[in-house]
Amino acid sequence: MRVALLIAAVLSALVGVTILGLVIGAFLAPTGGLPAVVGSVVWAPFGPFLLLAALGAFAIGVAARAGGLRRLGGAVVVLSVLGIAGAGLILMRISLAGLTAGATLDLPAMLRLGAMDQPAPDVIEKVRTVGATALHAAIYLPPATEAPAPVIVYIHGGGFLTGTKTETAADLRWFADRGWLVVSVEYRLFGPGSPTWDKAPDDVACALVWIGRNAARFGGDPARLALLGDSAGGNLAINTGFAAAAGRAMSSCGGDIPMPAAIAVQYPAVDPVSIYEEGFPIPGFEPDMLIEGYIGGSPETYPERVAAISSATHLSAEAPPTLIILPQSDSLVVAPGTLAFVRDARAAGVNLELVQIPFANHVFNQIAANSLGNQIGRTVRLRFLAQHFR
Repeated sequence: MRVALLIAAVLSALVGVTILGLVIGAFLAPTGGLPAVVGSVVWAPFGPFLLLAALGAFAIGVAARAGGLRRLGGAVVVLSVLGIAGAGLILMRISLAGLTAGATLDLPAMLRLGAMDQPAPDVIEKVRTVGATALHAAIYLPPATEAPAPVIVYIHGGGFLTGTKTETAADLRWFADRGWLVVSVEYRLFGPGSPTWDKAPDDVACALVWIGRNAARFGGDPARLALLGDSAGGNLAINTGFAAAAGRAMSSCGGDIPMPAAIAVQYPAVDPVSIYEEGFPIPGFEPDMLIEGYIGGSPETYPERVAAISSATHLSAEAPPTLIILPQSDSLVVAPGTLAFVRDARAAGVNLELVQIPFANHVFNQIAANSLGNQIGRTVRLRFLAQHFR
């Protein structure tokens, strides 16, 4: 028994050190380097589990002290108490930010994490073919009703380099189950020597034209349309939606581009220059590589392309009501660039709501379905949409 207790106490000490390190990293974000990145990534998806682990370590530390391992047990108790205090504070602040913004939280569900890329869509349809590239839409049907359903058009993220139309399927199905026709669209991603700064926006515009023509087939009302997007998709949603509202949106497919009644985005890449200059260089997903790949070179080389993809270029008072959810510790779409855009948008007359989530990093809502971050992202967007689709 003493040997087993010793092993448990040593493991609990390691757990306590790890959790305390993650707490410290979260408080160092967003400028504390890799420890800050890691510390701000874990709490929104896995925070409740880390708190439970700290509580378990505390119990083992108390048992170790009672079993004669006084120094080791005492160290475990101290580490776990610090971890419990830090984890509790972080979770409380994340939850409070969500609740203040109108989130609905389900604590038991946070302990039943699920895959984000399931279930499969109800329908997949081809929207257009460009050269050898076929672009599709994943469609999630709402419950049958007599009245046509409002439509959500979702644009995925991925740094303009990666991402799929079904990577957030759990969220798309969740919105569909609440009465929305949800259509997640593809767009061309950049590759070596193949920038898509002028192609991806056209793909989104053509997808909107297609949805305007076809939504009724799936029980949707294209006159009641919302644009949702994350990261790169948030950039495309804002730029396309704002341009449509100002009458400046164009598509190579012809037809009318439906004007969204509302836009709800998370960590949108509104300021490419701030991402390029200040984003944290995660290997294989370096911010400068993403921006250079998308526009075909550096911002200094192609200032006109940077201007075309910068969301500030598309500001006007005609823009629809817009929600931006900003993780304050975002290491890719850095907060200062987003906050500057918010100030400019409000000055231009945009009805823009900003929700900031502390101790959260990029894709804080996409790591696991039902997580704290995922619940905040879902329910805050639903609350915002309900305000504008009465």
